[in-house]
Amino acid sequence: MRGLPKATTAAKVGAFAVAMIVAGFLIYRFVNKAGGSGKGYVVYVLMKDAAGIAKHSQVRIAGIPVGSIHGVRLEGDRARIDIRMDPEVPLYDDAAVTKVASSLLGEYYLAIAAGSEGRRQLKDGDRILNVNEAASTDQLMRELADIARDVKKVSESLAA
Repeated sequence: MRGLPKATTAAKVGAFAVAMIVAGFLIYRFVNKAGGSGKGYVVYVLMKDAAGIAKHSQVRIAGIPVGSIHGVRLEGDRARIDIRMDPEVPLYDDAAVTKVASSLLGEYYLAIAAGSEGRRQLKDGDRILNVNEAASTDQLMRELADIARDVKKVSESLAA
């Protein structure tokens, strides 16, 4: 009895290409769902530094994704960051936003403290007023250089 004919190299490459296209489509669908479904409400925050925050970056409460960045643009001398929140996650008047590093590569996400129940609930288009701005790497480097300069002056004055 004869076995099945051997698959040609072209057939193997074709099957591999089809498998890669299907895998790519599935990955796209997964990432697209994770990026936000377009449902929910949009609030915004004004920050001095939006470096590392990009459209579709995650927004988290207690480490759990609850929304995504809908847009980033300049408003005056600050960055306006529009946040699309999941509809089942309420935010209140005293909600607070912090920019948090998610990797060593300069990627960030926004961490939100939802605020206190009983306060006015934020609606579509409202602004989150409480922003915890962390010092940027550039600011830290400048301050470290200033400290090193001061230490050098003190050590020189002690040596004299």
